[in-house]
Amino acid sequence: MSWATMIVGHLRLKKENERLIKELEDVLECRIRWDNKFKEYYFEDINWMSHVEGKKIKEVIEKWKDYIDYFDCDIYYLGDPGESLFYDKKWVYCNIIR
Repeated sequence: MSWATMIVGHLRLKKENERLIKELEDVLECRIRWDNKFKEYYFEDINWMSHVEGKKIKEVIEKWKDYIDYFDCDIYYLGDPGESLFYDKKWVYCNIIR
């Protein structure tokens, strides 16, 4: 099963490790890039056919924790709308989900 997700985050390493980056890219399903200004890695992606799961990400972080100085990741599941608008010739309906 797949779903739509938006994922954003940052990563700082104590020790450089290409295998760690590759493994994280696999579970995040996106490319991790280096930000020279802030001296850290970052990632951001919208995936309409995602299989991203926090559980899988956590397993990779725990496996490589000796190499990681900082990791921050937000996953937004896009299947449920934050707002829903509907128009039907007679009336407009707006439902804001909080």
